[in-house]
Order: sequence, then structure tokens, then C-alpha cells
Amino acid sequence: MPRASIIVVNYNGRELILDCLKALESQSIKDFEIIIVDNGSLDNSIDEIKNFLEVNPISPLIKLIPLGKNYGFAGGCLKGLDYAKGQYIALLNNDTEPDSNWLEELVTAMDSDPNVGICASKLIDYGNDIIDSAGDGFSTCLKGFKRGEGREVSLYNVKQYIFGACAGAALYRRKMIEEIGFLDEDFFLIHEDTDLNFRAQLYGWKVLYVPTAIVHHKVRSSIGEMSEIAIYYTVRNREFVRIKNVPIWLFIRFFPEFIITIMAEFIYFVIKHKYFMLYLKAKRDALKLLPKMLKKREAILKNRKVSNKYLINIMTPVWQKEFFRAKIKKFLYE
Repeated sequence: MPRASIIVVNYNGRELILDCLKALESQSIKDFEIIIVDNGSLDNSIDEIKNFLEVNPISPLIKLIPLGKNYGFAGGCLKGLDYAKGQYIALLNNDTEPDSNWLEELVTAMDSDPNVGICASKLIDYGNDIIDSAGDGFSTCLKGFKRGEGREVSLYNVKQYIFGACAGAALYRRKMIEEIGFLDEDFFLIHEDTDLNFRAQLYGWKVLYVPTAIVHHKVRSSIGEMSEIAIYYTVRNREFVRIKNVPIWLFIRFFPEFIITIMAEFIYFVIKHKYFMLYLKAKRDALKLLPKMLKKREAILKNRKVSNKYLINIMTPVWQKEFFRAKIKKFLYE
């Protein structure tokens, strides 16, 4: 059994994935397998990957799983998990380039604490000295966010417990996955990791941020920062996260912040960026799946192991200076 299985989901990423594989070739530890899941790419990705692997033996265990259609990031990862044999499961975006000691840092951190179910990497915006994600947070306005996004790369250098990890570069304990499940394929893409992070917290698993596990990320190079697909799944899936995971007492406690966020979201996507119909479709589709999400909610919250007080302590107050300033900046200038 390899120490880790690295699942890389690819969709029309011919120009991206080879750089990712080259970075994996130089990892400081070699006891891992790579599972490449291709989501029905139309850009000759599979042939490019096969040609690369013929001359670059990255690992003794390389599996290429071609799928007949696009199952999204969540569905692709689930397909990859079916083939994974590792003690730990790593997820890595095809538009990333991890440093040579990335996997070793995550595995070492996971080994050191059996209560940790997820280890988060430090993602740096490719070609820039700014942070893309120093792990993930969850605010009292009841939505997930990237810690440290847009801040100087010299910051966020403390290893610590946080709310969650960005699934674009993270390590998961198999024991945790067996207990709480993995990514929810109904999300397709975006915020599937927020959902998993919240579920892990509800069940008492710790998430550890490992700042020495560095990954360079070509941010939104595959779907675009403000593309219609990104906006749709962002708006829809935020609702899924809340419906599935947020205890009713917390929803009531933070209802004012939630209402302010909904209003700001509407102004941002509908008035500022003119995506009224897309916004409406996302909300409508979230409502369509409400019965299914409520059923999942019942199963999740029935077995929760932590108190509301614990959840509040790991959430970020909406009025926290750094968080509030970052959101105002994004609202005004992006």
C-alpha cells in the first residue's frame, strides 16, 4: 500500500497538466501513486498524458482513468477514489505546480496528529508573490472563503488548526473519509471542499494548515474567475453548504449577517456584473434540490459530535478587520 494516492482531475487541461506532472516527478518522497482522472476531455489531453508518461516514470504506480463524460471536480475525484490504494488521499488541481517537498510536508504533518483528518497547503498565485489560499475559513455570514487571499506571500507562516482546506491541494485521512464520506458529486465543482470541511468539523476531525506545503496555482485557469460556470456553481453551491451543514441555532444566531451577505451577493452579481438570469437560475436550481439536500442534512447532523460553541469558535466573524476589508475590496474592485 502506498503512503498516499494523489488524484488529479483533468478536463481539457492539455496546456496545464504536464507541468503539474513534472512537478510531481520531483517530489522528495516517492511512496505514492498518481491517479489521473480525465473528465471526457476534447483537447487530446489523454494522448499528451500518455506520451509524457512513456518517457517520464514519475511513480511505480500511475493510473489513467478516462471517463466518457465530464463528472465535474467532485465526481472526478470520487471516480479516482475508487482506484486509490493509499493510506492518505491527496487532491491536486491540474493547474498547480507543487514544490518538491509538498507531499512530504503534508504526510509528515498528518502522521504527527491522529486527530487531524485534513491537511491544507499554502497556495500561491502562480508567477506572483501573493497568496491564493492559506487554507479555508467559514465566516459568520455563513459562507466559505479563502484565508489570506490576495495577501503578501510572506504572511500566514504559522502551522495551526483552521476551518478547512482548499481541495485544489490538500491531504485527507482515509479513516476520516470512511467515516464521513468524501466530496458530494451533486456540487459538480466549487464549494465541494467547503461542504467536506464543514462535515469534518461537525464530526470532530481537525484541519491542520501546513504553511511549508507550498503549491503554485494558476488560479481559475480552467474555468475563469468570473465565467458563467464559476458564478453559477458559486451561487448555487453556497446554498447547498448551508442547507446540508449549518445547525439551525447557528443560522438563527447569525441571521442578520446572513441577510446582509445575501443582499451584497445580489448587488455584486446582478447589479454590478449584470448576471440576473444566471443568478436566478442558480437559486432556482438550489431550490429544486432542496429535498435531497435536506435528506443529506438529516444524516449529517444526526451524528454530529461537536457543540455550537465549538463551531462558533472556529468561524470567522464577519466584522473581523482583515476579513471585512478583503470583502469590501473584492466587492468594489473585482
